[in-house]
Amino acid sequence: MQNKPTIVHLLSGGIDSVTMLYEMHGDGCSVHCLLFDYRQPHVQELQWAKHHCHRLGVNYTTIDLPRLGGLTDGDWVVPFRNPVMLSIAVNIAVQAGADTITIGCNKDDREQFPDCRWEVIDSLNHTITLCGYSVAIKTPYEGMRKWQIIAKAKALGINLYEMWSCYRGGAKPCMKCPACLKMLDATKDEMGMRESRPL
Repeated sequence: MQNKPTIVHLLSGGIDSVTMLYEMHGDGCSVHCLLFDYRQPHVQELQWAKHHCHRLGVNYTTIDLPRLGGLTDGDWVVPFRNPVMLSIAVNIAVQAGADTITIGCNKDDREQFPDCRWEVIDSLNHTITLCGYSVAIKTPYEGMRKWQIIAKAKALGINLYEMWSCYRGGAKPCMKCPACLKMLDATKDEMGMRESRPL
């Protein structure tokens, strides 16, 4: 890796990880992004992830994985996806001399996605420590709702149309999968909170 980073960031191309990238970049952090191609149907997310890395001048590496199961109608969970990706990130971080790995887990993901829960991240951090590595996985948005992340994205000047959250591929978001529905609800919540604030 060029310009040895202090942070290895898992960048999916969705609202959570993109917003976190912009925030860390704005704070002057040295970041290297990891993009994971696991033969997901919504491969567009990787194109948007690269788009934002190029825009910010942030280095990235695309990791090719075998096809991971899940992401079908009625089964939108990719089993153990985050621990798989985070394990690879630890290996890369150790080699690069980075001490931090970031991932965009948030409060709205806890119920549906078990591997987004802090308890899982905490257990992974414990395992890293047991292995003797000075690397920590951090989840800065763990306590935030998705509508709050949308508000932060807008404040950072991020175009919400320049990312991909839909679990299906295609020319445009399906507006029916859980990811699309969460974004719709979060957008409504963010607008409602903004309109209810006193002038």
